[in-house]
Amino acid sequence: MSRRAKKGVSLDQLERWFQGEIVRPHVPGRRGNAKGKGRHVDRVLPSRTLTAAERIDIYSRMYFARLHDVLAEDYPSLVRILGWPAFTRFARAYLARHPSRHYSLNGLGRNAPRFLAGPVRVPRRALLVDLARLELAMTEVFDAEESTTLVPDDLRSIPPDRYAGARLRPIAAFRLLALEHRANAIVTAVRQEKPLPSLARERTWVAVYRRAFAVWRMDLTEPMFTMLSALSRGRSIEQSVRATARAWSGTPETLEREIRRWFGEWIAEGIFSAIVLDGERAPLKLARKRAARTQRHAISDRHARRHRGLAVSDPDVRSGVVSNAPRAKR
Repeated sequence: MSRRAKKGVSLDQLERWFQGEIVRPHVPGRRGNAKGKGRHVDRVLPSRTLTAAERIDIYSRMYFARLHDVLAEDYPSLVRILGWPAFTRFARAYLARHPSRHYSLNGLGRNAPRFLAGPVRVPRRALLVDLARLELAMTEVFDAEESTTLVPDDLRSIPPDRYAGARLRPIAAFRLLALEHRANAIVTAVRQEKPLPSLARERTWVAVYRRAFAVWRMDLTEPMFTMLSALSRGRSIEQSVRATARAWSGTPETLEREIRRWFGEWIAEGIFSAIVLDGERAPLKLARKRAARTQRHAISDRHARRHRGLAVSDPDVRSGVVSNAPRAKR
């Protein structure tokens, strides 16, 4: 810091001024002269090769680069579809509208789907919105609080005469999406560095959930989505079955078999956390201990965890526990 600026400048004032100088070029209406005109550059000493303003600009460029990298890390499919130059333009426009306002960068990209759906000029807007919604769901699930999970024997705790009215609560780390493109297949191809599938419109349904320190994506049929959606909204098992029947084109007998299979698969995957009987507010108390089925999520900062390599492994695809519905691992 310049000797001329030391006197009468508190540390708080200096930090606020320096932060303002770093952020200024990236906030509309606050961009100053590129050469530093009007800045209090006397507070920073020049080096042998750089002026005071140029030294500050290094930190300003580093600031944008860090935010850009966070967005690219959260939305690799947008990078793949747009390409780096167009993604950088998107990042600048997005950060101008939604600048970082929190010390943690975990939520920096949470407005990306809504931003892409707005007046911003991008190619393949509808596809990008679907991809952003899916990748945002993955981020939210990754950071969601831990939940205890049900196991198949827990369903036997429901009294037979109260089964129809029972409700199943999903875990906190669970999201459902109805999409207009094969977004899950595209995200999987991007993360596995494989050729992209068709980018044409095609209705798809996906469940995103966390299990055993990893985020998984499960492709769903429309009836499966209808059932899970109804249960997630607090509908009873009977109400959810009726809603699913309206979306089912096969026989009632086949639907009954499918529902049994779906429930076995969803319970095995740890998607539900509690049973609430009709007329009750508190979950049904289960006799057994479920601590071993608790999803551990000890580290809250996603980026710190990534750097330590505790949660993101190589992309993987595996078959379903009961059916052949693919699950893609983040």
